[in-house]
Parts: sequence; structure tokens; C-alpha cells
Amino acid sequence: MKRILLVSNEVMHYRVSVYNDFAKRFRERGYELLVRANRLQEKNPHPIGFDFRVLPFRFSLYRKEIRALDPDVVILFLHIKDVILFPLLYWLRLCGRPVLVWTKGANLDAPEQRLRNAVFHHMQTLANGLILYSPQETRFVRRKNRPKITYANNTINYREFPAIAASREDIKKEFGVPFKKTALFVGRMDVGGGRKKPVHAIRVFNAIANPDYGLLLVGSGYSDRLEGEIRGRNVMYLGEVYDPENIGICKIFKMADVFLMPGHVGLGLNQAFVLGLPVITEKGPQPPEIHYLVSGRNGFLVEENDLDDLRSKVLRLLDDDEERARFAENARRDILANASIEGMFQGFLQNIERVLDRA
Repeated sequence: MKRILLVSNEVMHYRVSVYNDFAKRFRERGYELLVRANRLQEKNPHPIGFDFRVLPFRFSLYRKEIRALDPDVVILFLHIKDVILFPLLYWLRLCGRPVLVWTKGANLDAPEQRLRNAVFHHMQTLANGLILYSPQETRFVRRKNRPKITYANNTINYREFPAIAASREDIKKEFGVPFKKTALFVGRMDVGGGRKKPVHAIRVFNAIANPDYGLLLVGSGYSDRLEGEIRGRNVMYLGEVYDPENIGICKIFKMADVFLMPGHVGLGLNQAFVLGLPVITEKGPQPPEIHYLVSGRNGFLVEENDLDDLRSKVLRLLDDDEERARFAENARRDILANASIEGMFQGFLQNIERVLDRA
């Protein structure tokens, strides 16, 4: 059985589920997936179904590990700032061991920075293969390196989402939610240098007078500062929700009407779409998942920091049940067509087989 080694920075809990799925698919095709990372996200709710080990980011440790494991191909899923990235790239190329880089192609928060782009271009030239999040990032790769590209549209493992039998009204009673209609914000509120903007969601609802409409906040990083932004009784913080079966979070999505995520949408957009929620967010620096959103079809994309328009779009969808239902149907159909876990896996498999055929 051939071995695939993925070297990663912190493995987030949603990635564990994806890698579990990948490991099973790879085994069916005669490959073993091994993952080494500098840490695993705390409170990971998923059992680990692949060979995994935490190793601090020291080149000597990873060189020793790679020699011991003797993988047929190495995939690097690292930030430019991670100290082992270039030492590993240089060493793996000198050893003649195929190495792929899983990347967005650039820093999407500052895609015009020439010096940083030069570093990305050098990384892309060194790699035997490039796995991009989406075709939209191709423009960040020089033409000479584009034959190395395959696309693994970033997603989550939808198949682990359970069907929720409880009614929306019963779920609201369970969580103590008094509102007839709700917008939902889910994410880590204290990371990303302010790229996620829960304060914008709160201010939108501060300006909504209808007491039947409410905002639900879910995730880590809720602070006294955010608490101090609330001006009325139509904002609720439901805490952090982690469980291996995803029952709690799927209940929360089921009782919501729209997904309101000003700033970076990330994979929360995928989860919202597959669970039938239209997404409302802002323009500005966004991760690759933003390309799944088609404004006016499955959600709305307003100008950055335009809270008046953000509020009007929230009210439009909360007020109009027929339009909201149409957006919800489009959202689920679109995400299943464009961001399946099978499609993501194929993006990896195609590049692995490409470089191994040439080895």
C-alpha cells in the first residue's frame, strides 16, 4: 500500500471529519493516509480514523519522521510563515520525493503584496503539484506552474450531519429562543484580526425594531466588548456547541431562517447552504468559499461596512417567506453540486496520481 503523508499546521475539528472520509477513500484505492501536525484543535469531537501524530514544528523532527515513514508523496498544508515550510520543500526536492502544496495561491487578505506574492510563486515553483481551493485562485499562479494544478473545492463532511426530527418550535423551546424568525451567526469571534464581524451583526439587530426577529450568536470568543454592543433584547448568545454527532449545531441551523456572517464567511457558508439557509455577508477580503455565494440567488453580498444595506437584506429575507424558501432551495442545490466531499477528494487523488505516474 502506498503512503501519503499530509504535513499540516493545527488540525481543526472539521478537518478531522474530512480526513476520516479521505482515509477511507484512499484505503479503497490502495493508499494509506498519514497526518502529522503541530497541534490538534482543542475540544475535537470526532474520533480520529487515520494515522495521526502531533509533532512540534522543527525541521529535524519532520525529517526524521519522513525518513521513518518513507511516504510515496508528501502534501504540505502550511502557512508561508510556518518555519518548516521551505526547509521541507528544499529537502524533499533534493531527496527526489514528490511533494504537493495545498494552498489558496496567495494571501487573499492582501493579494497585491508583491514581496509576499514572490514568496508564494517560489513555493509554487518548488512544488511538484499544487492543490488549489478553487479555480478562482488560478490567477495567483504563474502560467509555467499551472499544469501542476488540480482543484479541491474546500468543503466539510456533510454526510455526518444528522437528520433532525424535532420541529423548529420544539428546538426553540429547548434553547429558550423567543423569536419567531432568526438570523444565525456561527464562528470563532476572537480570531482572524477582525476579519469576522459579529459586531456588525449585532448592530444590524440593534436597528431592527421588530421584537419577533432575533439574532443568535454561536461560537467561541464572545466577549464583554460584544456584550456591550447589544442595545436591546433581540440578540442571544447560545455559547459554544460541540458534539460528535453534530446534533446540537444542526438543531440550531434548523431553527434559524438566514445565516448572517459579516466578514469572512469560511466553511460556515457551506454548512449553512447544505442545511438550507441563505447567506448574507459583505464584500471585502474573503476566503475561496465566497465563490459559492451567488448574490440574489442563494444569498446576498453587500458592500463592505454598509450596515444599512445589510439590515435591509436581512429584513427582506425574514419578511418574505416565499423568497427565503426559494433562496434556501437554491443554496442546498448549489453547494451539493459545487462543493461535495467527493469532488474535494478527487482534487487530491488526481494530483497524487499525476506526480506518482511521473516519479
